[in-house]
Parts: sequence; structure tokens; C-alpha cells
Amino acid sequence: MLAWEVCMTRKISALFACPFLVLSWILCCLILPQEICGQNLRAINVVLDQEKRSCIQAVDGYAYLSENMSLAQTRAAAFANAKRQALEMAKTYIRSKTMVEDFEVKYDLVWATAEGAITILEQKDYGVEDNSRYHVWIKAEVEYELSPKGQQPSQGDQGHDMDTGLPLKVKVWTSKKAYGSGENIEIYIQGNRDFYARIVDITSNGEIIQLLPNDYRRINFFEAGKVYKIPDEGDHFDLKVTAPYGEDKIVVYASEVPLGQVTMEGVGQGLSRYRGSRESLAVMTRGIKVVPGAPGSQSGAEFYEATWTLTTSK
Repeated sequence: MLAWEVCMTRKISALFACPFLVLSWILCCLILPQEICGQNLRAINVVLDQEKRSCIQAVDGYAYLSENMSLAQTRAAAFANAKRQALEMAKTYIRSKTMVEDFEVKYDLVWATAEGAITILEQKDYGVEDNSRYHVWIKAEVEYELSPKGQQPSQGDQGHDMDTGLPLKVKVWTSKKAYGSGENIEIYIQGNRDFYARIVDITSNGEIIQLLPNDYRRINFFEAGKVYKIPDEGDHFDLKVTAPYGEDKIVVYASEVPLGQVTMEGVGQGLSRYRGSRESLAVMTRGIKVVPGAPGSQSGAEFYEATWTLTTSK
């Protein structure tokens, strides 16, 4: 489990109090690998424990009344129509956002084909209109996978998937995967494009703690290519390993548009706790506003969920 402790002064302040230590620290960072100096500044080949790529679309669906179908069947047909449209609109939207030369030759873009793989996040039932058709509206999440030709998505891409011309991807990592009691942990995130995000720690005892944004560091917009660290300047906590030990999951929810609002409760040091389940948090975070695109452009919003798992022990 990661415990959040009050950070009154950063460790670096004590380091710079002594000129000799300053010189030693500089030489260390120039000569030794970055991990040894405590700063793993680039996610060259981070293989996430779990990633979920998707596109969110708002769609109207229709089905015409027929003597051969009951009203319930017509309603179901309207929702099926909306799902099919959401899938086609998502395909068009993601391709419109991709700016990589020979994309179809270099990458495999695999879409969910079954209706069950398209998740309805919100829905409205308008019923029968004009005594001729059934009308529904849905906000749907359409999942897909992206990988270089000949590779599985889980294999990573040696950093090439951070190309700004590819669909949104956000990497999250720590300097190692296993930590012992009393060790401090630093988390890094980096996206291939500008993005909005919520970063949470799902602790070994099931608590969901939001790390960013927090009361003292309200950042929720992140620039493409820049590596961000948690904790960092502005945060009032350190992440230290304490009991109960086990498995922590660092989860990043990211999109190209602001995320949905989630009700949290404060737990001190500027951090917040979510009282619901991970599943409900994921749905609420996906409560983004999908607006029509400009003339000639496609509407929709990319969404990306990344999970990094680490273990703690005594």
C-alpha cells in the first residue's frame, strides 16, 4: 500500500545545503544512468499492464414501425441502429485524427465488431415519433486496438507509438515494479498528444485515491511529450510504502477533452478518495461532452485508460 505523507520540505532542499553534495549529485547525473540518480525521465519502452483505447460518440438511432415487429423489438432495433452508427462514426473519427504516413501499412487498427463490445454510457428514449419510427439517443464508447504490423498491442512499440500523428496514448510508469517497506515511490506520465487526465491509485486494500489533480496541484491538462512526475513541486505529500502490502494499481484516465465530474471526499494533504467502485469511477470519468465538429470535420472524442501495477512488501 502507498501511504501519503505530509511533505514539508523536498529532499532536494537538504541536498543543496551542502556545496560538496551538490557537485557529487551533478556528477552522478552526468555519469550514471538516469535511474540511479532517481529520475527515469523518458518512457522509452514502457509496456503497460493494461490499456484500453476507445472513441466516444453521441448518436441518434431510429427504427421504423412494422407489422412484423412488436414495439419492444422496434425499440431494440433503434438501439442496434445507434450502435452500428457509433462504430462507423468512431472509425471515421480516429482515421481523421491520424496523421502518420502509410498508417494502414505500418499499423493494425482492430475494432470491436460485436454490438456487445460497444458500451452505452448514457441513453435517452424518445419513443415513437410521427407515428412512424422509434427514436433513441446514446453516448457510446467504441473500443479498438492499435499495434504495429506483426506485433500484439501488449508488446509495446519501442517508443514509436508516442508519435504525435497517432491516436492518443498516455504512458504511466515507475522506476521499478516492486518496492519494500519505507521506500518512496515516484510516478511518471507522458502522452503523445495534449490531453486531460485523472490519475488515481487503487491501493492494496481497495481504496481509490486521486493523486492528480489535487487541492494543491490542480493540473488536469498535460502537454504532449512532456514527462510529469507525482509527487512533484506543489504537492504536499510523498508516496511511501507501508502496510498493508500487496498490489497497487496506478490508473490514468485520459481524453482530448475535459473529463466527467466525479464527487470525491478529502483525506488530507490535498488528496481525495472515491467511495464507489473502479467500474463506476470509469463510467463517470467518461461523462465527457461530445460536441458536433466544425463543418467538414468529424465529431467524437478519444479516450484512453492506462494501468501500471506495482507490488509492495515488508
